[in-house]
Amino acid sequence: METIEPSSELALAFLAVVEAGSITAAATAMHSSKSRISKQLSRLERELGVQLLYRSTRRLTLTEAGARYLEYCRQLRELLRQSTAAMRELREEASGRVRMTVPAMFGGAFMAELLLAFHQRYPAVRLELDISPALLDLEADGYDLAIRSAPRLAPSLVARCLFHTRDWIVAADSLLQRHGAPQRPADLAALPCVIHAGQRAGAHWLFTQGGKVEEVAARHWLQISDYSLNERLAEAGAGFARLPDFVAAGAVSAGRLRRVLADYDTPGAAVYLVYPHKKPQPAKVRVLIDFIVDCFAGRDV
Repeated sequence: METIEPSSELALAFLAVVEAGSITAAATAMHSSKSRISKQLSRLERELGVQLLYRSTRRLTLTEAGARYLEYCRQLRELLRQSTAAMRELREEASGRVRMTVPAMFGGAFMAELLLAFHQRYPAVRLELDISPALLDLEADGYDLAIRSAPRLAPSLVARCLFHTRDWIVAADSLLQRHGAPQRPADLAALPCVIHAGQRAGAHWLFTQGGKVEEVAARHWLQISDYSLNERLAEAGAGFARLPDFVAAGAVSAGRLRRVLADYDTPGAAVYLVYPHKKPQPAKVRVLIDFIVDCFAGRDV
Protein backbone atom coordinates (compact mmCIF):
# COMPACT_ATOMS: atom_id res chain seq x y z
CA MET A 1 0.00 0.00 0.00
CA GLU A 2 1.24 3.46 -0.86
CA THR A 3 2.24 5.55 2.17
CA ILE A 4 0.54 8.92 2.52
CA GLU A 5 3.07 11.47 3.80
CA PRO A 6 1.97 14.06 6.38
CA SER A 7 0.97 17.39 4.87
CA SER A 8 2.97 20.57 5.32
CA GLU A 9 0.02 21.95 7.32
CA LEU A 10 0.57 19.32 10.02
CA ALA A 11 4.31 19.86 10.09
CA LEU A 12 3.88 23.63 10.42
CA ALA A 13 1.35 23.17 13.21
CA PHE A 14 3.92 21.08 15.11
CA LEU A 15 6.56 23.76 14.50
CA ALA A 16 4.24 26.48 15.78
CA VAL A 17 3.54 24.54 18.97
CA VAL A 18 7.23 24.00 19.70
CA GLU A 19 8.18 27.61 19.02
CA ALA A 20 5.20 29.05 20.91
CA GLY A 21 5.77 26.72 23.87
CA SER A 22 2.19 25.50 24.17
CA ILE A 23 -0.81 24.44 22.16
CA THR A 24 -2.77 27.43 23.46
CA ALA A 25 -0.12 29.94 22.35
CA ALA A 26 0.26 28.22 18.98
CA ALA A 27 -3.52 28.29 18.41
CA THR A 28 -3.55 32.03 19.10
CA ALA A 29 -0.60 32.67 16.76
CA MET A 30 -2.18 30.61 13.97
CA HIS A 31 -5.70 32.03 14.51
CA SER A 32 -6.95 28.51 15.16
CA SER A 33 -8.46 26.58 18.07
CA LYS A 34 -6.75 24.47 20.73
CA SER A 35 -8.74 21.42 19.74
CA ARG A 36 -7.78 21.75 16.07
CA ILE A 37 -4.07 22.13 16.85
CA SER A 38 -4.21 19.19 19.27
CA LYS A 39 -5.91 17.01 16.63
CA GLN A 40 -3.28 18.02 14.06
CA LEU A 41 -0.47 16.98 16.41
CA SER A 42 -2.12 13.63 17.11
CA ARG A 43 -2.69 13.00 13.41
CA LEU A 44 0.93 13.93 12.62
CA GLU A 45 2.31 11.52 15.22
CA ARG A 46 -0.04 8.80 14.00
CA GLU A 47 1.02 9.24 10.37
CA LEU A 48 4.72 9.39 11.26
CA GLY A 49 4.46 6.46 13.63
CA VAL A 50 6.48 8.19 16.36
CA GLN A 51 5.80 10.35 19.41
CA LEU A 52 7.06 13.89 18.90
CA LEU A 53 6.14 15.52 22.20
CA TYR A 54 5.79 14.56 25.85
CA ARG A 55 2.67 16.32 27.06
CA SER A 56 1.90 17.31 30.64
CA THR A 57 -0.46 19.85 32.18
CA ARG A 58 2.41 22.31 32.60
CA ARG A 59 4.75 21.87 29.64
CA LEU A 60 5.55 20.21 26.37
CA THR A 61 8.89 18.47 25.89
CA LEU A 62 10.38 17.23 22.64
CA THR A 63 11.16 13.56 22.28
CA GLU A 64 14.36 12.53 20.48
CA ALA A 65 12.31 11.95 17.32
CA GLY A 66 10.59 15.30 17.80
CA ALA A 67 13.92 17.14 18.04
CA ARG A 68 15.08 15.61 14.77
CA TYR A 69 11.78 16.25 13.02
CA LEU A 70 11.80 19.86 14.20
CA GLU A 71 14.83 20.66 12.06
CA TYR A 72 13.11 19.31 8.95
CA CYS A 73 10.03 21.40 9.76
CA ARG A 74 12.16 24.54 9.97
CA GLN A 75 13.72 23.71 6.61
CA LEU A 76 10.24 23.17 5.18
CA ARG A 77 9.07 26.57 6.43
CA GLU A 78 12.13 28.28 4.89
CA LEU A 79 11.61 26.45 1.60
CA LEU A 80 7.98 27.54 1.50
CA ARG A 81 9.01 31.14 2.20
CA GLN A 82 11.61 31.04 -0.56
CA SER A 83 9.23 29.50 -3.07
CA THR A 84 6.56 32.11 -2.31
CA ALA A 85 9.09 34.93 -2.67
CA ALA A 86 10.41 33.42 -5.91
CA MET A 87 6.93 33.26 -7.42
CA ARG A 88 6.31 36.86 -6.35
CA GLU A 89 9.55 37.89 -8.05
CA LEU A 90 8.43 36.21 -11.26
CA ARG A 91 5.28 38.33 -11.27
CA GLU A 92 7.16 41.55 -10.63
CA GLU A 93 8.69 43.64 -13.39
CA ALA A 94 12.44 44.04 -13.21
CA SER A 95 12.79 47.67 -12.13
CA GLY A 96 14.69 49.89 -9.73
CA ARG A 97 18.35 50.67 -9.09
CA VAL A 98 21.18 48.13 -9.30
CA ARG A 99 24.66 49.08 -8.06
CA MET A 100 27.69 47.38 -9.57
CA THR A 101 31.45 47.78 -9.14
CA VAL A 102 34.02 46.71 -11.74
CA PRO A 103 37.76 47.26 -12.28
CA ALA A 104 38.72 49.91 -14.81
CA MET A 105 40.29 47.42 -17.22
CA PHE A 106 37.01 45.56 -17.52
CA GLY A 107 34.86 48.66 -17.65
CA GLY A 108 36.76 50.08 -20.60
CA ALA A 109 36.81 46.83 -22.52
CA PHE A 110 33.23 45.58 -22.19
CA MET A 111 30.81 47.56 -20.09
CA ALA A 112 29.61 50.22 -22.55
CA GLU A 113 28.33 47.71 -25.11
CA LEU A 114 26.98 45.36 -22.44
CA LEU A 115 25.09 48.03 -20.49
CA LEU A 116 23.53 49.57 -23.59
CA ALA A 117 22.25 46.16 -24.68
CA PHE A 118 20.92 45.47 -21.19
CA HIS A 119 19.11 48.82 -21.08
CA GLN A 120 17.37 48.08 -24.36
CA ARG A 121 16.00 44.87 -22.89
CA TYR A 122 15.23 46.14 -19.36
CA PRO A 123 14.59 49.90 -19.60
CA ALA A 124 13.02 50.10 -16.12
CA VAL A 125 16.28 49.06 -14.39
CA ARG A 126 18.55 51.96 -13.43
CA LEU A 127 22.24 51.09 -13.26
CA GLU A 128 24.88 52.71 -11.09
CA LEU A 129 28.38 51.62 -12.11
CA ASP A 130 31.46 52.19 -9.95
CA ILE A 131 34.80 51.91 -11.75
CA SER A 132 37.33 51.18 -9.05
CA PRO A 133 40.42 49.03 -8.47
CA ALA A 134 39.42 48.58 -4.83
CA LEU A 135 37.88 45.31 -3.65
CA LEU A 136 34.84 46.87 -2.06
CA ASP A 137 32.77 45.04 0.54
CA LEU A 138 29.60 44.48 -1.49
CA GLU A 139 27.23 44.12 1.43
CA ALA A 140 28.75 46.80 3.64
CA ASP A 141 29.07 49.30 0.77
CA GLY A 142 25.66 48.54 -0.69
CA TYR A 143 26.60 46.95 -4.03
CA ASP A 144 24.57 44.24 -5.75
CA LEU A 145 27.25 42.92 -8.13
CA ALA A 146 30.97 43.06 -8.82
CA ILE A 147 33.35 41.81 -11.48
CA ARG A 148 36.69 40.62 -10.15
CA SER A 149 39.73 38.84 -11.47
CA ALA A 150 39.95 36.68 -8.33
CA PRO A 151 37.05 35.42 -6.21
CA ARG A 152 38.42 36.19 -2.69
CA LEU A 153 35.01 35.40 -1.33
CA ALA A 154 33.38 35.93 1.99
CA PRO A 155 31.07 33.00 2.85
CA SER A 156 28.02 35.11 2.00
CA LEU A 157 29.14 35.75 -1.61
CA VAL A 158 28.73 33.77 -4.83
CA ALA A 159 31.29 33.82 -7.69
CA ARG A 160 30.46 32.71 -11.23
CA CYS A 161 33.32 32.43 -13.70
CA LEU A 162 32.69 34.50 -16.84
CA PHE A 163 35.86 33.68 -18.79
CA HIS A 164 39.60 33.04 -18.52
CA THR A 165 42.20 35.50 -19.73
CA ARG A 166 45.95 35.53 -20.43
CA ASP A 167 48.38 38.39 -20.84
CA TRP A 168 49.84 39.32 -24.21
CA ILE A 169 53.12 41.08 -24.84
CA VAL A 170 52.43 43.82 -27.36
CA ALA A 171 54.23 46.76 -28.98
CA ALA A 172 53.67 49.44 -31.61
CA ASP A 173 55.19 49.16 -35.09
CA SER A 174 57.29 52.27 -34.39
CA LEU A 175 58.95 50.53 -31.43
CA LEU A 176 59.49 47.33 -33.37
CA GLN A 177 61.14 49.27 -36.18
CA ARG A 178 63.56 50.87 -33.71
CA HIS A 179 64.40 47.83 -31.61
CA GLY A 180 63.17 44.79 -33.50
CA ALA A 181 60.91 42.09 -32.09
CA PRO A 182 62.21 40.05 -29.14
CA GLN A 183 62.89 36.44 -30.09
CA ARG A 184 62.85 35.11 -26.53
CA PRO A 185 61.64 36.52 -23.20
CA ALA A 186 65.18 37.31 -21.99
CA ASP A 187 65.44 39.93 -24.76
CA LEU A 188 62.95 42.11 -22.87
CA ALA A 189 65.54 42.77 -20.16
CA ALA A 190 67.37 45.07 -22.61
CA LEU A 191 64.26 46.65 -24.19
CA PRO A 192 62.00 49.47 -22.93
CA CYS A 193 58.84 48.14 -21.28
CA VAL A 194 55.58 49.56 -19.97
CA ILE A 195 54.82 48.11 -16.53
CA HIS A 196 51.45 47.79 -14.83
CA ALA A 197 51.97 48.58 -11.15
CA GLY A 198 49.05 46.47 -10.02
CA GLN A 199 50.24 43.17 -11.50
CA ARG A 200 51.21 40.63 -8.87
CA ALA A 201 54.58 40.01 -10.50
CA GLY A 202 55.21 43.72 -11.16
CA ALA A 203 58.22 44.08 -13.44
CA HIS A 204 59.05 40.36 -13.17
CA TRP A 205 57.29 38.70 -16.09
CA LEU A 206 56.83 34.93 -16.19
CA PHE A 207 56.80 32.88 -19.40
CA THR A 208 56.43 29.16 -19.99
CA GLN A 209 57.22 27.03 -23.00
CA GLY A 210 57.49 23.25 -23.14
CA GLY A 211 57.14 23.02 -19.39
CA LYS A 212 60.07 25.37 -18.78
CA VAL A 213 59.39 28.52 -16.73
CA GLU A 214 61.38 31.68 -17.41
CA GLU A 215 61.25 34.89 -15.37
CA VAL A 216 62.38 38.17 -16.88
CA ALA A 217 63.03 41.46 -15.09
CA ALA A 218 61.45 43.82 -17.63
CA ARG A 219 63.37 47.05 -18.17
CA HIS A 220 61.28 50.11 -17.29
CA TRP A 221 61.30 53.67 -15.93
CA LEU A 222 57.59 54.04 -15.21
CA GLN A 223 54.88 51.94 -13.55
CA ILE A 224 51.20 52.81 -13.97
CA SER A 225 48.20 51.11 -12.38
CA ASP A 226 45.84 51.73 -15.29
CA TYR A 227 45.66 49.35 -18.25
CA SER A 228 44.06 51.87 -20.61
CA LEU A 229 46.95 54.30 -20.07
CA ASN A 230 49.46 51.46 -20.44
CA GLU A 231 47.83 50.59 -23.75
CA ARG A 232 48.02 54.20 -24.96
CA LEU A 233 51.70 54.42 -24.01
CA ALA A 234 52.38 51.17 -25.84
CA GLU A 235 50.56 52.47 -28.93
CA ALA A 236 52.73 55.60 -28.73
CA GLY A 237 55.86 53.43 -28.86
CA ALA A 238 56.91 53.96 -25.22
CA GLY A 239 57.68 50.28 -24.67
CA PHE A 240 56.61 46.67 -24.77
CA ALA A 241 53.50 46.18 -22.64
CA ARG A 242 52.01 43.17 -20.92
CA LEU A 243 48.24 43.54 -21.22
CA PRO A 244 45.29 41.19 -20.63
CA ASP A 245 44.17 39.74 -23.93
CA PHE A 246 40.71 41.33 -23.71
CA VAL A 247 42.33 44.75 -23.20
CA ALA A 248 44.82 44.38 -26.06
CA ALA A 249 42.62 42.51 -28.55
CA GLY A 250 40.98 45.62 -30.05
CA ALA A 251 44.28 47.44 -30.64
CA VAL A 252 45.86 44.30 -32.10
CA SER A 253 42.91 43.73 -34.44
CA ALA A 254 43.06 47.37 -35.55
CA GLY A 255 46.81 47.16 -36.17
CA ARG A 256 47.74 49.74 -33.53
CA LEU A 257 49.68 47.10 -31.62
CA ARG A 258 51.47 43.88 -32.59
CA ARG A 259 51.68 40.80 -30.45
CA VAL A 260 55.18 39.38 -29.83
CA LEU A 261 56.45 36.22 -28.12
CA ALA A 262 53.11 34.56 -28.91
CA ASP A 263 54.74 31.11 -28.72
CA TYR A 264 55.20 31.57 -24.98
CA ASP A 265 52.45 31.21 -22.39
CA THR A 266 51.93 33.71 -19.59
CA PRO A 267 50.05 33.11 -16.31
CA GLY A 268 46.29 33.05 -16.73
CA ALA A 269 43.48 34.39 -14.58
CA ALA A 270 39.74 33.90 -14.30
CA VAL A 271 37.22 36.75 -14.34
CA TYR A 272 34.24 36.33 -12.02
CA LEU A 273 30.82 37.84 -11.54
CA VAL A 274 30.42 38.17 -7.76
CA TYR A 275 27.27 38.91 -5.77
CA PRO A 276 25.76 38.37 -2.30
CA HIS A 277 23.98 35.08 -1.78
CA LYS A 278 20.25 35.77 -1.60
CA LYS A 279 17.23 33.53 -2.10
CA PRO A 280 15.62 34.71 -4.19
CA GLN A 281 17.54 37.53 -5.81
CA PRO A 282 15.45 40.66 -6.51
CA ALA A 283 14.16 40.60 -10.08
CA LYS A 284 16.24 43.64 -11.06
CA VAL A 285 19.45 41.91 -9.92
CA ARG A 286 18.53 38.46 -11.21
CA VAL A 287 17.96 39.67 -14.77
CA LEU A 288 21.31 41.49 -14.79
CA ILE A 289 23.12 38.40 -13.47
CA ASP A 290 21.53 36.24 -16.16
CA PHE A 291 22.21 38.84 -18.86
CA ILE A 292 25.92 39.12 -18.02
CA VAL A 293 26.39 35.35 -17.75
CA ASP A 294 24.64 34.85 -21.11
CA CYS A 295 26.83 37.53 -22.72
CA PHE A 296 29.98 35.63 -21.81
CA ALA A 297 28.71 32.08 -22.32
CA GLY A 298 31.25 30.25 -24.46
CA ARG A 299 33.30 33.39 -24.95
CA ASP A 300 36.89 32.88 -26.11
CA VAL A 301 38.55 36.27 -25.82
